[in-house]
Amino acid sequence: MSKCLPRGRSASSVALEPEVAIALIGLFSAAADGEGITSTEEYALSEMLGAISQFEDYCDEDFEELDEKVASLIEEEEPEELIAQAIDSLPNRSYREAAYITAILVIGIDEEVPESEQNYISELQEALNITNERAQELIDEVFGADEEEEYEEEEE
Repeated sequence: MSKCLPRGRSASSVALEPEVAIALIGLFSAAADGEGITSTEEYALSEMLGAISQFEDYCDEDFEELDEKVASLIEEEEPEELIAQAIDSLPNRSYREAAYITAILVIGIDEEVPESEQNYISELQEALNITNERAQELIDEVFGADEEEEYEEEEE
């Protein structure tokens, strides 16, 4: 049984917790195609968040609480304001890159990246203050590793 860390935070605070900000960016990224959030995207997002170092101490209850906070914020705030607030709440490069990686993974889950999603990712990259070179490195790290694993599996 995992032990949860206490988290006494309010969903209505002006600055979002960085973890909430990353989850929000992931959710909005899943909806960037204009088709809403599919169950595949929702599952992928929860799996991805679990793999990000900022969430390594989270247990199931923490993720449920995070889901509730995100849902509450989405109901209370305008999407554009929420995304801006989420981006402003990321305290450092590590969190900004984690948000970017989450976004590209969620968008890439269906292996289709239409122009609207490409534009969204470009705007998000700029808003997160990630250079083109660093963005490409992150994309290569994320998607290149998958390709290498697939290649290795085929050889066996």
